[in-house]
Amino acid sequence: MLSLLRRGLPSLLDLPLIIVLATVYLIAAKIGLKLAFVHASASAVWPPAGIALAAALLLGYRVWPGVFFGAFLANLTTEGTVLTSTAIGLGNSLEALLGAFLVNRFARGRDAFERPQDIVKVVLVVGAASTVSATFGVTSLSLAGFAPWDQYGSIWQTWWLGDTVGALIVTPVLLLWSRHPRVRWDSARVAEAVLSLASLIIVGQLVFGGLLPLAFLATPALVWVAFRFSKRETATAALILSALAIWGTLRGVGPFGVGPPNESLLRLEVFLGVTTVLAMIFAAVVAENRRGEEMRSRLASIVETSNDAIIGETLDGTILSWNAGAQRLYGYAPEEVIGRRVDILAPADRQDEVARNLERLRRGERVEPFETMQVRKDGTEIAVSLTISPVMDGRGRILGASAIARDVTERKRAEEAARRTEALLSVTRLANSAAHEINNPLMVISGQLELLALGHDDASQSRKRVIRALESATRIHEIVDRMKHITKLERANQPADLPERLDLGKSTSESEKEKSETPR
Repeated sequence: MLSLLRRGLPSLLDLPLIIVLATVYLIAAKIGLKLAFVHASASAVWPPAGIALAAALLLGYRVWPGVFFGAFLANLTTEGTVLTSTAIGLGNSLEALLGAFLVNRFARGRDAFERPQDIVKVVLVVGAASTVSATFGVTSLSLAGFAPWDQYGSIWQTWWLGDTVGALIVTPVLLLWSRHPRVRWDSARVAEAVLSLASLIIVGQLVFGGLLPLAFLATPALVWVAFRFSKRETATAALILSALAIWGTLRGVGPFGVGPPNESLLRLEVFLGVTTVLAMIFAAVVAENRRGEEMRSRLASIVETSNDAIIGETLDGTILSWNAGAQRLYGYAPEEVIGRRVDILAPADRQDEVARNLERLRRGERVEPFETMQVRKDGTEIAVSLTISPVMDGRGRILGASAIARDVTERKRAEEAARRTEALLSVTRLANSAAHEINNPLMVISGQLELLALGHDDASQSRKRVIRALESATRIHEIVDRMKHITKLERANQPADLPERLDLGKSTSESEKEKSETPR
């Protein structure tokens, strides 16, 4: 604990803050000590504990001197010596530091009252930290002779309970208002808040004023605030109800007004502590449910307005949900498909694919996006990109599946058109290449035949020209054969409906022959 004091060493810049905290703490302590009945320094009502814990959480450990000097002055001016007041001030400072450290460590610090599980942790932390102040205070007073040892237990119990309940009632008010200071209510909300506050005050007066001295009757008003408003308003209502309850009990009326004052306050503090904690937990649960409903509403809106088909199904393939995108894609209205099996969307030759996907989902696997063919209501087939994911609960159990289908028909058509264009370009390039390659031997043949036609060569020279012409003809034949082979390979990758007339593997004479043999 001493290490926390060292970690929270203040600077001169913190002096104004420390003075303000010490002043507030001193005023609250003086009010609390007016209700000290078992001992002048031990009160069952101790709001300074909540102020100190909230200050340490909001402002940091460096403000502990404000708690120390506030407690020191409060006790020095009440009963005790400088030594006992120093011990009490040190105990109260360590209580605030230890409580803040544990809340920061285990209960999300300043957001400690946002979730139900964190509120429970705060209760345990505050109860543990309050033992430090009670032990320091009562022990120092007993050692100095200001408190009899035979009353150590009763004084310690009062001190501990006052600090614990004071922190549980005051801390959430300060934390929540500092974290959420702005109030954004319309006129109807303001009216409801005023009526709720009036109802709370009336119920508090009836219950703790003695007219209806049944403590549980005060609970519904607090629960209503928790249900209709936020945790901030719930904490505030609990503080107001606590003030009304303490006022009535001190007057000797209400369900806790019977008996010695200190015993009455102890019973009241237990009731108020439990009621406040339960109300805060209830408010946190309501807030989480609201957030969950808002999230589900947003998700439902996203699903419903999505252009993709989003289908919920069981693990056996029964359709559970069907969004507007699915209706647009497949043509079925929700009432036509919900309750039917998802394999109505698969062509007859792809039923095995549906079974395999469902089996993978039952194993908890996600079916990565793949392209397949599915069937619309009118029987036409469409190309879709399909992703199927298992839907699990918080424990990891598989409850069903979610399928997202996207129409890729237009993209497939664009890809097919691109392939056709590429095929045409490929054939064109092939034809150009063949034309250039055949051109040279044709020129050779043409030249040799022209020279032969002039008749100026002897037999030997004419024979050479014929041989050269034959060699060029052979070369042309080889080129044509090679082009036929390449063209066959090109045709294997072309769409089936590519016009046969684009097959340039045929010779010109063959093409002309086919044209002449074609019936007109």
